Parts: sequence; C-alpha cells; structure tokens
Amino acid sequence: MPGAMESEAVAAGDTPPVELPVDDTPPRLYVVFAQSVDIDIDFSEKRVHGRSDIMIVPTDDDNPVSEVFIDARQCEIDVTKIRVSNCEVEASYQDPCELAKTPENYRWSAPQWMVRKHRMEPLLHHRRKEVSAVNHDLKCCTPFNGSIRVKLPSVEEVLRKNRDSLKADQQALLLHTNGTIGGYRVSIPFKLKNVCDGLQFVGVDEADARYPHVYTRHSIEPGTASSIFPCIDDPGSRNNWKISITCPRTLGDAYHEPSAVQRQSSTNGSRKRKLGEEEPRRRHVALTEEDKQLDMTVVCSGYLTGEVINKDDETKKTMTFEVERNKAAKHIGFAVGPFEHVDLWSEFRSEEDDVKLNRSVVKVHGYCLPGRAEEVRNTCSTLVTAIDYLILTFGAYPFESYKVCFVDDMVDDTVPLCAFSLCSTRLLYPVDIVDTEVEITRKMVYSLACQWFGINIIPDTKADIWLVTGLAWFLTDHFMKALCGNNEFRFRMKSMADRLVEIDINRPSLHDLGNALYLGSFEVDFMNLKAPLVLFILDRRLSKSTSTTGISRIISRMVTKANTSAQATDDVLGSEAFRKACEKTGNSKLLPFWKQWVMMSGCPRFAVHQRFNKKRLCVEMTISQKQDIAFIKAKPLDKNDFWRGVMEESHAVNLAEPQQNFSGPMTIRIHEADGTPYEHIVEIREDAAKSSKFEIPYNTKYKRLKRNRRQRERAVASNNARGDEEGQKTLYYLGDVMQQPDEMEEWDFREWDEETEQKMDQESYEWIRMDADFEWICEMQTNLPAYMYASQLQQDRDVVAQQDSMLFLNRSFHRTGPHPLVSTILARTLLDPRYYYGIRIMAAEELPRHATNEHVNWIGLRHLLKVFQHFFCHPGTYTPRPNDFSDKRQYLVQRAIPEAVARVRGEDGKCPKEARRFILEQLQNNDNRDNIYSDQLYICCLIKALATCQIADEKKTKQQKTMSFSFGDGDEDEVMEEAVDSEPEEFRDLAVEEIERYRRMDEYSPSYQNCFTTAALDAFCHLMKANVIPTNHITFVQYLQDKTYDLVRIKACECLVELGMLSRPSFVRFLLLLVSTDPSPFVRHHLFEALCRGLASIAIGENEQPEKQAPDQPAGDDLIVEQNEDIIEERKKAKARKEDLSTALAALKKETTDDENLQTAIWKAMDSPILTVTERINILELCSILFEEDQSLLVSFKYPTYWTVERGEKGRHKCVVKFKRHYRTKPRKSYATQPLPPKPEPKRTITLNLNRSMSISAKPATPSTAQPPPLPLPTVPIPKPANPLPTPKPAAPTQKQTQKQTSTSKERPAPPVAKQLSMQEPKDKAGPKQVKQSAIAAASRGAPPRGATPSGSQEKPKPGGSHRDSISVQTPVRPTIEVPQAEPKAAAPKVNGNGNLAPAKHARPLKRASTENDSPRPTKIVKLDTSNIPRKRLEKIDKRSKRKLLKTIKFSAWDKLRLRKDKDNTAQAGSIRATPKHRKPEDRPGKVGKSGINSPRPSVAPSSPAPKITDSSQMTTSPSVLSASQNPITTPTSTLSQQSSSQPGANSSNGKPRKPLPEMRKPLPSGGAASNPTPSKPQPQSQSQQSSSTLASSPPPAKGAPTKFKIKFKPPPSGSPS
Repeated sequence: MPGAMESEAVAAGDTPPVELPVDDTPPRLYVVFAQSVDIDIDFSEKRVHGRSDIMIVPTDDDNPVSEVFIDARQCEIDVTKIRVSNCEVEASYQDPCELAKTPENYRWSAPQWMVRKHRMEPLLHHRRKEVSAVNHDLKCCTPFNGSIRVKLPSVEEVLRKNRDSLKADQQALLLHTNGTIGGYRVSIPFKLKNVCDGLQFVGVDEADARYPHVYTRHSIEPGTASSIFPCIDDPGSRNNWKISITCPRTLGDAYHEPSAVQRQSSTNGSRKRKLGEEEPRRRHVALTEEDKQLDMTVVCSGYLTGEVINKDDETKKTMTFEVERNKAAKHIGFAVGPFEHVDLWSEFRSEEDDVKLNRSVVKVHGYCLPGRAEEVRNTCSTLVTAIDYLILTFGAYPFESYKVCFVDDMVDDTVPLCAFSLCSTRLLYPVDIVDTEVEITRKMVYSLACQWFGINIIPDTKADIWLVTGLAWFLTDHFMKALCGNNEFRFRMKSMADRLVEIDINRPSLHDLGNALYLGSFEVDFMNLKAPLVLFILDRRLSKSTSTTGISRIISRMVTKANTSAQATDDVLGSEAFRKACEKTGNSKLLPFWKQWVMMSGCPRFAVHQRFNKKRLCVEMTISQKQDIAFIKAKPLDKNDFWRGVMEESHAVNLAEPQQNFSGPMTIRIHEADGTPYEHIVEIREDAAKSSKFEIPYNTKYKRLKRNRRQRERAVASNNARGDEEGQKTLYYLGDVMQQPDEMEEWDFREWDEETEQKMDQESYEWIRMDADFEWICEMQTNLPAYMYASQLQQDRDVVAQQDSMLFLNRSFHRTGPHPLVSTILARTLLDPRYYYGIRIMAAEELPRHATNEHVNWIGLRHLLKVFQHFFCHPGTYTPRPNDFSDKRQYLVQRAIPEAVARVRGEDGKCPKEARRFILEQLQNNDNRDNIYSDQLYICCLIKALATCQIADEKKTKQQKTMSFSFGDGDEDEVMEEAVDSEPEEFRDLAVEEIERYRRMDEYSPSYQNCFTTAALDAFCHLMKANVIPTNHITFVQYLQDKTYDLVRIKACECLVELGMLSRPSFVRFLLLLVSTDPSPFVRHHLFEALCRGLASIAIGENEQPEKQAPDQPAGDDLIVEQNEDIIEERKKAKARKEDLSTALAALKKETTDDENLQTAIWKAMDSPILTVTERINILELCSILFEEDQSLLVSFKYPTYWTVERGEKGRHKCVVKFKRHYRTKPRKSYATQPLPPKPEPKRTITLNLNRSMSISAKPATPSTAQPPPLPLPTVPIPKPANPLPTPKPAAPTQKQTQKQTSTSKERPAPPVAKQLSMQEPKDKAGPKQVKQSAIAAASRGAPPRGATPSGSQEKPKPGGSHRDSISVQTPVRPTIEVPQAEPKAAAPKVNGNGNLAPAKHARPLKRASTENDSPRPTKIVKLDTSNIPRKRLEKIDKRSKRKLLKTIKFSAWDKLRLRKDKDNTAQAGSIRATPKHRKPEDRPGKVGKSGINSPRPSVAPSSPAPKITDSSQMTTSPSVLSASQNPITTPTSTLSQQSSSQPGANSSNGKPRKPLPEMRKPLPSGGAASNPTPSKPQPQSQSQQSSSTLASSPPPAKGAPTKFKIKFKPPPSGSPS
C-alpha cells in the first residue's frame, strides 16, 4: 500500500456542543376570547370526531391580523370545511406528527438517528423567547406550532354573510351595530383515530377484559392538548370554555350490544342507514346483562350544565360542561366510562362543618369503575376534611365542586385539572391496608391543593413554576401536620432536607429548573423535593422575625385577591412579586436568601468547632462552610440516575454554579450545667475564608454546683413517684427503661464507665444544639463528644434533635466501631414507646452495625431479638403472638425489626444461623386470624428479609479470602479437610419452599396488588444474582403475558434485566417489543426505565470483574509478586467508568455500536403506531448513546409508469383494446441540464516512505583482542568505457503516468536494462566472503561528509511540463552502516548444514518503516495531491493489505552460491531474492523468457537517487580486517544498505526516460570515499558505477512472475568451503 490517507474528520470523542433548536416565531397579536368544543366518541372504533369553535380577538388595531395560527396534532382536518364567522376561507393544515413516521422511500437504520432527529425537529423542544402570562391575557398569544393557518375574511364579507342572522347569533359573533366586528369565530371540524398522545382508550381491545373507558392525557410541556382538539396550546393563553361530549348511553350501546329490554322494545331491530353511510363493523364483546345496562358517565372540567339524549340516535347522549373562569387548554380534561358515583361530601362532612363553612361549602364527588366504590371511600376519606381545612386556613375554594376520577394505565399517580383530578387506580386501597395510607393521602391532598396554586393561580413564566409547585406542597404539608401531628411533619421535613443535601450536587437551580421539566419525571421529582423545603425555611425565618404566621398570611391574601378581583394580573404569580410581598411582611430584605436558595444550587455543609473558655466564661465557636468539597469530590454513578445524567448532558441543561457562602441567622441552643437551655442567635455572613467565629456568653455561674447525671436520674425517679408531676417528668428523660439491675443483667445493658462519667461531670454544658429552630437545609458536623449527643437523644423533646443524634451515631461508626454502650442506647430507644416511631425505626436500622462477633459478642443482634420477643412473641420463645395492628406506630416498628435482623453479618460476611432461623420462624408461624387489618404487606417484608439474610457481604467475603493462608509444610495427604456444614443448604431449601408457597397462594387467592408475587420475584432475583440458587429465567418469563397484572409484569422484566439478560439478543428484541407495543403507557414507561438501568449497568461495568482477567500465578515454592501494568490500567478504566459519565457512555457505545440485532430491534420499535412523540424522542436519545452517528441516507424511488395500448380483435360492433403498464427506466429524450458546480474535495494527504534501497545483513565476528585501525584502501585506476551510453533528456510525465504512480507507488517497477552493455566484466571473481569483508572494510574507512553530492549530474525538469501532483521530497539522510551493540548474553552456537558453527541469532522486533525516526537509511517524504483521483480508487488503495512477508531461511550451500556477473567479471553486492519452490517453467533461470533473452535476476528494489556502495575485486583490504571478518562468533552483525546510482544515464532504457523529480529536490550524498562537488556537465562513468547502475536498472518482473521474498543471509563460519 503506498500510504494511509489522513482524513480531516473530527476526532473520536470530541462531541460538538449540543444546541437546542431555536424558535424565533414572534407572538401573535390576538387572543382567544372563548372556545367551544363538541366531541363525539366511538368506543368500538376508538374514533373521535367533532368541531372546535374558537373566538379570536385581535389586540392591535394599528396592525390588523390577516391570518391566524391554531395548534392541532394527529388530527384529520378537511380544510375546505373550515369557516370563519360562517365565511368560506382559505386554510392549510400540516400535521407535525407525520414527521415522526418513516417515509416509504427511506432506507435507514439506527445509526441514522441524527437524520431522523433532524426530520423530527419541529416536534423537539425549542428554545423560545418567553412571554409572560400577563401579556398573554391582554396582548398576544404564542401558538405551539401553528399547524393550521387560516386567512381571515374582510369585515365587509363577514357583515354581508351574517346580515340575515338572528340578533343572538350576531352577538355571539361579536358583530356590532355600528358596522364593526370585535372578533372572528373560527370553526374547525376534525377527526381523531387511534390517537396516542391526547387520549387513552382502556378495555376496548378484544384481549382487554377491563371495563372500557377513555380519558385525556396531559403533560407539562404544551402539545398534548392540541392532540385532543384544535386549540391555542399555550399555557399562558386562558379563556372561557364550553365542552359538549357525546358518548354511548350505556355500556351495551358502546359495542352495539342491546340489552334484552332494548331488543323487545325495538320494532325494526335497527335504524336505517342514510344514503352513502357505510355499515358499521360490529365486534361482538361478551357482556352480561348487568354490564350492558351500566350507564356511561362523562366526568369533565367545569360544572355540568345539561344532559340530553341524542335526537338522531337514542343510543347516545350529550353532556355539556362550562368553565367560567379563564383557564388554559392544558387544564381541560375529561373521562368517559361506566363510572360509579360516590358522594363524598355528604358522607364525611358533619352538620357542624356545614354551618361553619356556610357559603364556602364545596361538594366533593368520587368516580370509579364498577366494584371499587368502597376503596374510593377509604382512599378519599380525608379529602373532605382537607378541603374544609384549606378553605378555613387559606381562603375560599375557587370553583363550585371538586371531582376525583380513578382510571387505569395512568403514568402519573395524579393529574390536577380544572375542578377535577384524574387519579390512578393504583392509589386505591381497602380499609384493612394501613401501610400506604399516609403517603397516598399526601398525594391526594396535593392534587387538591393544586386547585388553588397551579390551576387558579398560575406561574408568570417557566422560572416561576417552582413557586407555584412549592406553595401547593406547602398547603399539603400544612394539612398533614394538622392530620398526623407535629412530629410527623418535622420528621418528614428533616428527612427531605437530608435527602436534598445528598442529591443537590451539579443540579440546576430552582430558577432554571422550570425550563428542564420536559426532560422527564426526575426533574419534576427534584422540584417537588426542593421547592417546599425552601418555602419551609423561609416561613421559619419570617415567623421568627415578625412573630406572625409567616407566609400563611401572604398566601391567604393572594387567594382572596385572586377569587374576588376581576383583573387578569391577580391570578398570575411571579417570584419577584412574591419576594416583595414577603419582604413587606417580614420587614427584612430577602435578596440574599433568593440568590442563595433560588438562583444558585447546592446546600451548605457546616463544620462546627466549639471550645469552652473557662477564663472568659464563654463558648468559643467557629463555623466553617465545606460545601465546595462535595462538588469537587467524584461521586459514583448510580444506575437509577444514569438516564437523568444522559438527558441533562445531551440537552445542555444549565447547571447553576454552587453557592460558596451561605448567609443568614442561626439559632444555637446551649443546655448548660443546670439543665436550663439558653438560645443565642448568630448571624452567618459571607466571608472570603468561609468561616465565622463567635463568642457565646455562658450564663450559669461556673462555681455553682452542677447536678451530675446520677443526681438528675434520682430526681426524675422521685418526681415520677409523685402522681401530680408524672406526665411532665416522664417526658423529661426518654429511654429510661430497663433500669433495674436484674433487667440490665437480663438485657445485657451497659452503662458509662467511670472515666466517661468524670468527663461528663467536668463538662460545663450538657449539649449544644445547632440550628435549633430548623432554619437551614444543611449538613452539620461538630466536635461534640458522643455522650452529649446521647444526652440530646434522651432529654431533648424535639424530634429533629433526636434525629440529629441518630445521624451522629451513624456517622461516627467508622471511627468508634461496634460498641456495647451504643447498642444499649439504641435498644432503649427502640424499647421506649414514647419516642416517635420514626426515631425507633432509625434505632432498629442502626443496631445491625453493632451486631458482630468480634469485640461485642453479637450484642446488637441479641438486643434486636430481645426487643422483638418482648413486644411481639410469646414469653421465652420466638414464636410470634397473633398479629394486632391496631397500634399503627407499633406495627411499623414490628415491620422494621426483621429487616434489620436480616442485615446482620459476621466477620465471614454471612448472616448468623440464629438470625436466619428467627426470620424463617416468623414467616412460618405468622397468625393473622384475630387481626382486623391485613398482614399481606407485612408478609412481603418477611419474604424480603428471608432473601436478604442469605446473601453474603461481598466486601467481608473478599477480606476473609485474602486473609486465609495455606502452608505446604506437611504432606497433602495429612491435611485435614474441614467438615462441610449442610445447614445453609437446608435453610436455603426451606426458605425457597416458603417463598414459593406464598407465590402459589397468590394465584388462587390474589393479594393486594399481587404483592405476594411481586415480593417473591424480587426475592428470587436477589438470590439468583448472588448465586445462592441457580438462575432460572423461566421463573420470571411466565409472568410476561399480557393479561398479567401490570406491577407483576414490570417486576418480572426488571428482574430479567437485573440478571443480565440484556446480553442476549432475543431478550433485547422482546423487551424492545414490549416497550413499543404494550397498550399501557404506564407499563411502557417503567419498562423503558428498566431498559435504561440495564444499559447503565453495562456502561458502568457493574457485572465486570477486572480481577478475573489477571493471569494465574505459576505454582511454586517462592513468593511471586508480579505487577501487571495492563491489569492496573484496566482497573483505572473500570474506576473511571463508575465515576465519569462520558467514560461510561464511551464504554457503552463500544459494547453496542456494532450490535446489528440491537440496531434492528430499536429501529423497529421507533415505527410503532402506539408510541407518543415523547417516547419516540426518548428512543432517539437512546440511539444517540448506543450507536455511532451516520449522516448518510439511502433513498429509493419508484420508476415512472406509462401505458401502451394495443388493438385487439376486430368485430362488427366491437373493438377490443388492450392496455399494458410499463416502467420507464430511461428518459424519453435527453435534456440539456447545466452541470452542478463541482463540490470542493477535502484536501487529503498521502504520506509515502520511498525507502527502496537494497540491504545486506552481514554478521561478522567481533575480535576478542584489540585491532589496529584499518588501513586506507589503495587508489585503483578506473578504465574508461569503450562505448559510453548517451544521456537522454528527461521527459515530463503524463497525467496517466502521474495517476499510475500515485495509485501504485508501492509496486513501481524499475527502468529496464539496456540489451548491450559497453562495460567489461573483471576477470577476478569475488566470492561471498570477499564481498562482505570488502563492505565492512569500506564501512570502517568512514563515511563522507553530509555535504557530499553524487558524482553524476542531475537535470532539472522542463518548466513547461505538466505536474498534476505536488511532490515534496525532504533531504535524505546519508546512508551509513550501523554496527549494533553486542548482546550481553550470547546464544549457544548452532551447527549449519556443512557441520560448521553458525553465528548466533539475535531476535529483533519487526518495525514498520517510519518517516519520522532517525533511521540510517535515506528517507523521502512524498506528499501527493490526490484531489484529482477518484474517491473509489483511493478507497481501493486504502483497503489493500498492509502486511509484509519477511522470511529468514538458513542458507548452507555457500559453495554452490553463484552471483550474477557482468562482462568485466565484477561481483555485485546485493540482496539475494529467491522464488517459491513451485514456479512456472518459463521463469526458471537459464530459460528464455518472453522477451527472447536470458533473463537475469531482477534487482531488489527500484532505483534510488542515493549512491550505491559497491565492493569490487579491484579494492583490497588489509589482512587484519580480513581476519577479523572471518571470526563468526564474537563480532556483531552489521547491515550494509546498497543504493543505486543517481546518474541520468542509468535511469533510461529503450528510450524511455525516468520521471524527473521536482526542482526543489536536493542532490543526494555520494557513495564514494572522496567527497567531490557536483560537476556542471555529465562526467564519464566508471566501470563500477556503470555496473551498479545497470544492476539497479533491471527490468521489472513479468506479470505472471512468482511471489518474491527478501532473504537476509549470514556469512558462513570460518573454515567452510567456498
């Protein structure tokens, strides 16, 4: 191959920055005044048709509107039927969703994902200049894509068309009596069929046995509402609404299945079809008579104004709803189905509440599918109480009623709409389930609170969405505080704050988060977490500064103003306006607070150092901020957040800079020696050092006698004896249970040692509580001793203080390790029911860390078992008592203890036998006969614990294997094998049997949401992944059928992905098929998340173990320490994959980019007709991280057709004509077309190494003794040639020759040799020894200087010659002979074929010829301009093999060696070329070739401009040199590079001159001993020069010549026959 083509493409890994498409469409100068929608729903065909009437009002009289733009998607619209104020107009419609489909002539695949993304660009999220909601109501609107364009008629045309209309109709059209119009009514008929973005049909398909119903789908970003009906899909465009929905009257009418009563009353059986009406295709559905009579109900936004039976079809009815307040299209929704109505407001509201609310009373309605009314009553029992509480606390409800409808297959749990909420049936739970009631109640109340903030009061811009969301959650948590208590509320806030501190790293700020909500639910979840917390601490600071109710008062004013005012600006909320209202209420500036918590990201991390100064009687405290360390520290990638990181990076989400310094007030509470708490408020200010120092005064006199802990305990005990103070004093000291000596001995409780007691007595304060008023979302680390936190846990009544103490015990475990005293404190916390149940659960979760056999003798495990036995078992046994869940707090603690016991691990990483048997006994002996509540979820916890206890801790297991040694001192037969314990296997079989029993039980007696099956599958998955039980995929595959419950199917798929089934192409195809074809959007959403988690596991190398790739160490007695750099590098890469997202994505792409099965499956999924636009975009994003981008696109077109006619048979009254269709493959005539301008070719450079010099590899022996310097060679007279050859002029190369040289420069042949030579051979013969010896002697004389030039002259090319290729030749390096160093350890000599010793071989690595190294051989760098060479030809050159075949053959027949001789009998030094054994007869030496002459051996390489170094018989060497060259053992080898002559006469044969080189070529160094300047005229050649020139100009090999090999030969040993 001549060279490698260097493309100028972008380097791999240099991904260009992602820029979102920009939409510069200006706002439209009109607004929507009102809209009326008529919808007719056909369940059997899943078809919707109707009409949308939109009243458009221009806002700028100076700029009249001539054309309006309306949004519509996935609609079939006949533009000829669009009317504007009853006038026919010109309109156009182009569905943007058609761009998501694959055109018929496209032939693309997954690598063309970018091409498809460019095609779908109108459907992608665009960066757009945002218009505030205030301007939307008054000035303009911004349609989402404006797919419908309607030209407005003139005013005269509208007046002329409606002059005969009724007065009421003219008023409805805003026609004024003065001849002007106030607006235009645009009427658009539309049809929807199999729509997937806007509507969701459930139970309509034949395989779906659920009750049929349909409901609207909604999203945060616009685009979904326009998929239901044409509208202005703009969140800021709000107007009045009138919705009329026509649906079947009964469920039987929906499928055209009349009931028995209808069949009897019907006389003709069915109505007559109209002219042109097609007969409906009726599908038979098996319905009972009761089901056929179920009434279909419409639940819609607004309030019901009428319900009528259709006049034309009695099987249909129409229900009309109106929304008087201005609402956006995204807040309008409905559901149609056989819903049952549940009157919640009359059932759960008392008469006293009606009197208290008076006019503000609100009716609450519940709707559900048949048979679930009781679950609705139980789930929504708190909604009536919640709406009454919010009305009394914050203001009146903005609508007349509130409706809740439960439907199937919803992705989100709740979707708040105008006076209406769609909820998932997954939220419904029966009355005997107590585990999920708090969380579900909070979700339901949040959906209700959104009616105040989110529906009635909307955000001004996207940057204000966080405020509206946070206020809705603030109302929700305010009610939950009243419902569940203050401890529940503060514990939840503290838990959420700790979670936020952990995840708020490299995340967008609240201000920027509104623009990123379209990415996925993960951004919404982050806003739902942070927004209420920021408002919570703001409320704390305002309440503390003004001693008022905080922001509750501000909220009440806003709600009242929005409900009573008629201005549009009063129901729009902006962050700036809210901040000013808070500043006015709190009388303080909140701009720093806003900057730190709203505009920036991150949370503070405080490091507090305190010291008591006895001399000054103060506490010296230093508070430092360390949050920058968390941002710098590499965080391991989590596969659950992998997709979020991919989306944020690909969409260039603006990640706010972390706040370096947080400022604000902080309350510090010091509990001094006498037990009195003193509060001190300090101001943390912004400082460059990020550190604040304070001196807090000490109030108690230091000399005052302090009461130690024992005295306080005795005081508490004495106070507890008094009946009048018992209630107060018991709360003063928590955890004071099991204090008696016998109880302490029984429970193995420990007390403080004397040394610690003395330290505690010497302390000046009991403990210090930082941020006592909970005004910060932060992480707090102090240098307080552990016993101060223990005092805070036992004596502070605040649940947040107790939670801080538990978190300290968790953080300090890595320093202290397991301790019996800590286990005692935790056990007493778990025993004391006065603690909040969340603190008790935290104590149970912490106890397993103190349950080890080393140092503490399993004390944590014994405490856990003892506590469970004390509360829930028969005395003295672990047999559980019958379940009693009446005390829900105690039940939650009972659930937590078995899960904690399952996490106990010993030093070997395994769970002890006692713990495992305890869990199995609880599951086997569970008794729920007398319990009024269900124990199904409790059993699921036991199943989970039973699986967890069998999985060993990998870290401890590896440590155990590392620390195990084996010594080979004794015989192997004497080594005693340890007895194999069969108990773990027996326990495993019992556990699997018990889990299997509950799984089978769920088949004939279904549990709540099939929780038994879900828990069993999860347990089997964990056991299989840990290799506890053999992997059996059939266990999960059997639950992938369509009729299986959704949660079970999702769990089965997640388990298969977790077990690594993504490595199997068949499962990948099946999973992608489910993701793209499952009718449930909820199932598709969760399966896609499971697929992303599986790909994340591959990306971060979760299942790869670099340790297994290390080679096995050889067995031996010695200690071998081997450092393998490859293994270390692999480990570094594996670590980088787990921490860096770009490295993980590169590893993932490397694994999947060439997977054709995955490409085919994922591209087929893209074309599924049921996928939404968002799902298609997500799959495209998935393709971008899996496959390399391919910008090419193959398009196929059909040939045009034409018809021919032939005359057939003739008849008297007939004429038969035959038509035949043909495909036209050639044009009918030639068309004169102007050729397109040539596309500029990218500059490509080919680098060639034209090092083609011959070389001789000789290995003379190194003399053992010192040798004298070699003598100079004597000067020998050179005779002149008899007939010198003429020197022809070089000719300019043609274009054909130039292209041939460019494409096949490697196989470039040498010029042919002249038939007759004038040179005579010398009479003396020179053998191979003399050739090598003379070469070494010539090398020993020294090389000529660099400035030497060859003796021959070189002519310049003609200036008029055509030079297509630009050739630049670097100055070649002068050829030298390099003598390598002798090896330190010589190899053993070998005997050759003649019985003599052969020289030792030294292995040399084969290296590719490089043009940039310091090689002694002459090097030429040739750069060719290949812009004129066709690309296909270059590709063929680039695909040629780069391999070179180099063979080393032992040569022993030195006596039979014959060198080619010239006429003067001069031996030529050069490489020997041999042909393979089997060659053609005509190629053998001595035969006459095709040219008719005896073909000599061809030369090794084409002629080179470098001079040739020859060894002639006329040149003599000194005897010392000859003797040294005959020593075959000690002399290192040397290579002599033989170059050809550069004279012009030697480059011509048969009148064909050699191609001249460019002018910039410099003369090459001469090979002679003397350095002579280049003569101006050609000099006569010497005999040896002409001989070498002739040898270098040998003819090229014939086309059929055999393959030639280059053979390096070595000199024979001394004494061998010559």
